[in-house]
Amino acid sequence: MLRGVVRDARLRARVLERAEEFKLNNRASENVWYRELVLCILTANSSFLGAFTALQALGDLIFNGTEAEISRVLRLSGYRFPNLKAKYIVMSRAYYGRLKEVVGRVADRDQAEARDILLDIQGLGMKEASHFLRNVGYLDVAIIDRHIIRFFSEYMIEQRISSRHRYLELESILRSIAEALGIRVGILDLYIWYLKTGKVAK
Repeated sequence: MLRGVVRDARLRARVLERAEEFKLNNRASENVWYRELVLCILTANSSFLGAFTALQALGDLIFNGTEAEISRVLRLSGYRFPNLKAKYIVMSRAYYGRLKEVVGRVADRDQAEARDILLDIQGLGMKEASHFLRNVGYLDVAIIDRHIIRFFSEYMIEQRISSRHRYLELESILRSIAEALGIRVGILDLYIWYLKTGKVAK
């Protein structure tokens, strides 16, 4: 089934178009990178649609809003955990202005090392750090979300992510699948997402 969707020319064009958007983000401003970071903070323990809606509602408050202001907007947008995520967003500003310079420079050399740097940011785990890197144009890390977990379960692969080590094991499996299909592991996620949702998103 997966090989079939990868071979679908029309779908492949849509996926490659999305990948080009990620690559454009790589050359975009620090503001764009920071918005992607906040999106990934919001995505943790939430749906992508809910996180994206909340980010749109926040607008420029991510740059200058108080914790109380951010929490209020998140609550009004129907977002879960408004107080905790408002706290994480305000704390993440310590990295604003340094994402491209520090994370980007390391990711150009070693994407796994860049992901480890991102793990110092409150509210980001392996999945969210990988998501951020993929969305700013680094396609050699895997986003192991609930759709990927469901994909693994269909092939009887033990899918619990109980540690960083287990995440890396599952990422290695995905990387092998991606290599067999002739695509990068950061793109494989988009095909699996399509299989599970019928959409090319994220």
